[in-house]
Amino acid sequence: MNIWDELSRAERVVLTNALEEAPLNQVIGDYLGHRDDGGSWRFSDDTEAIAPLIPRFVAIVRNMIDRDLVQLVTATGYADPPDAPPMTDTEVAAALADPATWLPPVGAGPVMLIPTDHAVRLVRG
Repeated sequence: MNIWDELSRAERVVLTNALEEAPLNQVIGDYLGHRDDGGSWRFSDDTEAIAPLIPRFVAIVRNMIDRDLVQLVTATGYADPPDAPPMTDTEVAAALADPATWLPPVGAGPVMLIPTDHAVRLVRG
């Protein structure tokens, strides 16, 4: 059994986004996304659909942090790589509790989701 088999669909979306070092505010949109007629993946930016899922994803990300699978870091802007150290528990709690963290881009400095070394080892098998 590999790590992917042990994760729920939502957890797979979170880990995939972490491996892509993606902003946290695209995770739920990715989860709600769909393939278009050409086969390209389209993220949902429907904030009315995203908002009710925020508490569920707060719990999922918190659990995955506790399991040493993902970390949260900040970046200067959305086009910039995450370059800061992992957020502290206090910073993580504040970021996860802030609905703006989860909604499509609203600020200059996003919260980024990155994998831990442990998660990378599990993925590589």
